[in-house]
Amino acid sequence: MSTETNSIAGKILPANIRPILIRGILLVVGWTLLYKYVLAPAGIPDNQLSKLVQIGTAELLSWFYPNVTQTGTVVLIDGIPSVSIGHQCNGLELNALYVGFMLCFPSSFKKILIYTIIGFTAIYLLNVVRCAVLAVMYINHNDLTDFAHHYAFKLVIYAVVFYGWVLYSKKPASK
Repeated sequence: MSTETNSIAGKILPANIRPILIRGILLVVGWTLLYKYVLAPAGIPDNQLSKLVQIGTAELLSWFYPNVTQTGTVVLIDGIPSVSIGHQCNGLELNALYVGFMLCFPSSFKKILIYTIIGFTAIYLLNVVRCAVLAVMYINHNDLTDFAHHYAFKLVIYAVVFYGWVLYSKKPASK
């Protein structure tokens, strides 16, 4: 029975995929436990990341609007609340997903570090642009704000993350 089970598992799940899958499961379980029981109750890194996105959004908007301010989690344009940066919108989950994917595949520390820095930066900048555009859309009473927030921007950001994964998983060209 054991040999039969192993051959079935081998046919369903190739040997080179098993370590990746096991690593992925361990990372998801580990991250979930760490975040739920240690990080989230302490507000780390949610508070800091949400504040960074808020500051970046306000700074970007100030290039186009003379009177941009912040109060609490809200960015105001000419005194009108335009966007609130909640923890669910700070990009932390997407960053964890992005890095988790890379950690599942064997690679050098240098490559993981480079792609992590580039990925975090790209996700942060896209998120700032997303929040700024949503703020402008909201101020202008654009009917597409809800669609843009829930669908269009997610599609763009996930496409960029997927492209980062594709670049990361490519093997270097042989000489």
